[in-house]
Amino acid sequence: MRVLRARPERSTADELAHSGVSARTVDEVLRPFLAGVFLDPALRTSSRVFHLIWRAFLRGGGALPAAGMGTLPHLIARDLDADGIRYSSPVTGVDDDGITLEGGERIPARVVIVATDGDTAARLLPTVSAPAWHSVTTFYYRLPGRPPLEQPTLLVDSGELVLNTAVISAAAPGYAPPGSALVAASVPERADADPATETRVRTRLARLYDTTTADWELIRAYPIRRALPVMTERHPLRSSVRLGPGRYVCGDHRDTSSQQGALMSGRRTARAVLHELADRSRS
Repeated sequence: MRVLRARPERSTADELAHSGVSARTVDEVLRPFLAGVFLDPALRTSSRVFHLIWRAFLRGGGALPAAGMGTLPHLIARDLDADGIRYSSPVTGVDDDGITLEGGERIPARVVIVATDGDTAARLLPTVSAPAWHSVTTFYYRLPGRPPLEQPTLLVDSGELVLNTAVISAAAPGYAPPGSALVAASVPERADADPATETRVRTRLARLYDTTTADWELIRAYPIRRALPVMTERHPLRSSVRLGPGRYVCGDHRDTSSQQGALMSGRRTARAVLHELADRSRS
């Protein structure tokens, strides 16, 4: 992290050009790949963030949990006392004494951790600024028979619509029932699932996979307007998770805009809370 902070601060596009990467390599390979990572086709994302995420890919690669991405919160919650978890209880206020729920119920707390998206955190915590957002729409298709690509490979496209696609069930076979396959295609910087867009996506996928897509069944399209916080130049690699005694905030808006960043901010918050509670017990 110290090395990254010492590097010149510029956009990812400028960093690649400064490093001597050809414009063709950027436009045909790196831009569509990184647009899927950052949801930023213009590559305005901070070069420091780019180096951090690129290093993570080189060291560990990507993965899909067999039971879906919901596995992560389930793993976090599995050791908690179920009686201590409240569901469907929106929080409307956070103060020095605890929290207020919708309907007016007060819950006192020595420590409050606001682990939410950046907009919700900004609404509950006046000292937290709401981030700008990148959007994305992902289309999921069910394919009959054998998939057009049986390797767990991410296809990138240098066009202006579909920038990446993959046969998801090739990476995680349990994502599709026997005899069928699941394909996903993402369109960054759009939250648009109308039929005209889907038709264009389907046409482009036919070219990318060199096959007909007429019999592909659209399972669902997910337009997500607030998918990832924007990380342009001068984006801090790490923001404080401690706002004051007993008051903390964590999420991808406090580290890098990624699941990795969200988990890292959660770890930093847990350590800070444990340290504060230990200090209180000694005083």
